[in-house]
Amino acid sequence: VLARVPISTAMRRAAGILRSTTRCWGRRLGGGRGFAASATAADEEAEFLRCPEFSIVDTTLREGEQFATAEFTPQDRMYVAKILDRMGVEYIEMVNPMAGKQAIEDAENVAKLGLKAKILVHTRCHMSDVKAAVNTGIDGINMYMATSKILSQHSHGKGIDVIIDMAEEVVKYVQSFGLEVRFSCEDSFRSDMSDCMAIYKAMDKLGVDRVGVADTVGIATPKQVRHVISNVRSVIRPETGIEFHTHNDTGCCIANALEALEAGATHIDTCVLGIGERNGITPLGGFLARMYTCDRELVKGKYDLELLRHLEKYVSQRAHVAIPFNNYITGSCAFTHKAGVHSKAVMQNPAAYEVLDPADFGVERRIELAHRLTGWNAMRQRCQDLGVEVSDDQLKIATVMIKDLSDERTIGLEDLDKILMALCSKKQPDTAFISWGTHESHDAHEHKAAFYRQKTLDAIESLDNPEEDDRPNVVLKFTGHLFDKAILNRILDLAVDSPVSFKVERLDVPNDNAEESSAIIKVSGSLTDIEILKQKYENLLKTLDSVAETYMSEVDPESEE
Repeated sequence: VLARVPISTAMRRAAGILRSTTRCWGRRLGGGRGFAASATAADEEAEFLRCPEFSIVDTTLREGEQFATAEFTPQDRMYVAKILDRMGVEYIEMVNPMAGKQAIEDAENVAKLGLKAKILVHTRCHMSDVKAAVNTGIDGINMYMATSKILSQHSHGKGIDVIIDMAEEVVKYVQSFGLEVRFSCEDSFRSDMSDCMAIYKAMDKLGVDRVGVADTVGIATPKQVRHVISNVRSVIRPETGIEFHTHNDTGCCIANALEALEAGATHIDTCVLGIGERNGITPLGGFLARMYTCDRELVKGKYDLELLRHLEKYVSQRAHVAIPFNNYITGSCAFTHKAGVHSKAVMQNPAAYEVLDPADFGVERRIELAHRLTGWNAMRQRCQDLGVEVSDDQLKIATVMIKDLSDERTIGLEDLDKILMALCSKKQPDTAFISWGTHESHDAHEHKAAFYRQKTLDAIESLDNPEEDDRPNVVLKFTGHLFDKAILNRILDLAVDSPVSFKVERLDVPNDNAEESSAIIKVSGSLTDIEILKQKYENLLKTLDSVAETYMSEVDPESEE
């Protein structure tokens, strides 16, 4: 709601903001289209609908490594890199090789995979760092140097002229190897505007592929991002890229990433699940969701969106965090509808309450049914999903009783399906009710309602007498280094992705992850699905022979030994 301020006053205030000459970007509010723009309404609408071109620099294997509980093994890094590449991510950033021998080996191993994605390493603007990096087989170097007073005084303590001179030497050295190079001003939004502009101009003259703008502490607002990026774009060549890196300390990272692109940025840094230092950075899934709403076909054409769920599950396990219930796209509630009005609308037209199509991301929509807010339309839809026929009159009465029952106990979808199947299995006798002409008598109506209530009550009571699962099943025992090599995670991933049901019957957790352990998993489903899963397990274990020997065997369901 806009305050009723006279137009002339509002114009003067806006002009005052735009004329602000505050030097520190962190306090400047100008830029953007605002009152200074002369575009027509049609131009404004066209710009709003335009999807900016962009490339993703995923830094899960660099920034993500800095997340508090992340523990990636060399095998994890190669696996994550492969999935990111299969998704279509354009760049994969890795840890500075100066971090140690393992960091050098990781960069070399990922570089040898022959991925389409370009492999970058993140280094300081130090000759020793880049010398350690250029021979690892990577495609480019993302170097940085602190430019804000608060960071520079605690790191290099150098002035802008010295920074430019140092950068010139290091950049030219990297370019002599034919590698891509990006130079970034660390903590850009708390740096002096003129200092950063001088650096970006100098780096652009050197012919760097990209300059980097970094919201290192997550302080920037979307308006500030638009202003800063548009200013940087105005002082560098059109062909020079702008890479934007933003932290999520104040919850603006996705909005800031979009603003950066609209203002002229070309590359956005992301991490799977947004993990990273402190509160992390722009999440890959959330960023893809945002860009999907700008141009669905463009994003679907560039990226294999269905791989996102598997990638996030894998990273969540290695980072020792659960995927939040409200996580973009893959959260358990991302496409879950509960309120009766919402559910009815979504069943008729999902776009009524969804801007993302879950099918494009390989996830499913859920309609929560067995609760006190449900409606009988949702029950009818569930009957259609199950392929059963239950009369509308019966469903309306059953819905009321199920709503009441949900206040007393939790009713899962499986329980609800059993009730609906039971209602379908009992046919109403033709002589059960007495009708007079086309209108039922009051007694006939009450008789019918009582019949439906009893029928529903019988179905509800049957929940307390569950039937045995008579589907084919097999009990599999896995023995080997299940924990230290993340093998158990991969075994369970295959089970989760399979249509079978499974239960971990027993898990021997060793005192030391390096010790051998075993897991017993009961798998139930069709014989075909079970055989397909067993074959996938055999293939997986063959590929892991070089990592750690793991054995699979069938055991007696009775003994489970």
